[in-house]
Amino acid sequence: MLDNPRMPRRLFKRLNRTRQAWREHWTLRPFRKVLADPAFWSLNRRSVTRSFAIGLFIACSPLPTHMIPAALVALVLRINLPVILTTLFVTNPLTMVPLYFFEYWLGCKLLGLQLEPFAFEMSHDWFVNHLLPVWKPFVLGSIVTALVVSLVGYIMLGLAWHLSLVLKYHKRKNAG
Repeated sequence: MLDNPRMPRRLFKRLNRTRQAWREHWTLRPFRKVLADPAFWSLNRRSVTRSFAIGLFIACSPLPTHMIPAALVALVLRINLPVILTTLFVTNPLTMVPLYFFEYWLGCKLLGLQLEPFAFEMSHDWFVNHLLPVWKPFVLGSIVTALVVSLVGYIMLGLAWHLSLVLKYHKRKNAG
């Protein structure tokens, strides 16, 4: 994984190559001046690791949509926009159901509750009558999972970035 000492930076540099395309897309034209700010495209370790961790936190949260809150957080905190938005794809239709079930299971374990079998259906009746017994453990499990996953992601990416710098330093030191 870290054969190339510039791996983390190169990986995120690929995400940044589309900067001009993002700014020129018709849906983003009203935000062109905001997107011109270099803070949203910065590839330093602090910005990228923070973006990655916050993206993981939002991805593990049971929100109806992730892109809008992630973009708003990136704008407010002035962190790397492509990284936070790309990190959201950790959850997708294939991973969302197992993740949400795990979060519900974890919440039940933390609250000492029995796992209630339920079948989700998109109806008013389900939300009124069947959501009540599962929402508390689900929300608690979601918060705990989001905190743990984002913290581990932050630490692991920071360590990988640091290790790549150390390897690069030693390679340069031994070459010269």
